[in-house]
Amino acid sequence: MWLKKILVVVSLFFAQIGMGADSQRHQQVDGISIYLGVIPAQLIREHTWMHGGAADKEDSFHILVALFDAKSGERVTDATVKATVSPLGMRGETKILEPMRGELLSYGNYFVLKQIGRYRITIEIERPGQKRKIIGNFAYDRLD
Repeated sequence: MWLKKILVVVSLFFAQIGMGADSQRHQQVDGISIYLGVIPAQLIREHTWMHGGAADKEDSFHILVALFDAKSGERVTDATVKATVSPLGMRGETKILEPMRGELLSYGNYFVLKQIGRYRITIEIERPGQKRKIIGNFAYDRLD
């Protein structure tokens, strides 16, 4: 049952990547391919069991990140991932992106995006045995 729910969320994530005309959704940083998805929480309301059920908040969005080794294409499953989401020119909120286990591991959490406009999303990745953090910076335009 839980595997089916995770697969639905991951499918929505990849569909969102394909529709990403409003902002950049992929970066390659220090040998890691970072894919970003931003999904309005209302699209996954039936999955309120994820991340403490924060999908019920107004203006809530699910931020998802999938990581791959850029050379081998292997999925990165041993990372600690944080995201900071902020409107341009303002302070943001930082949260750990929780591992979303299943056939395809990704990392995610809910964030409230109150304003319409451009947001900066900074992804911070730490891997065991590596001293340096990997940082990806994305822009996301909330249009509605």
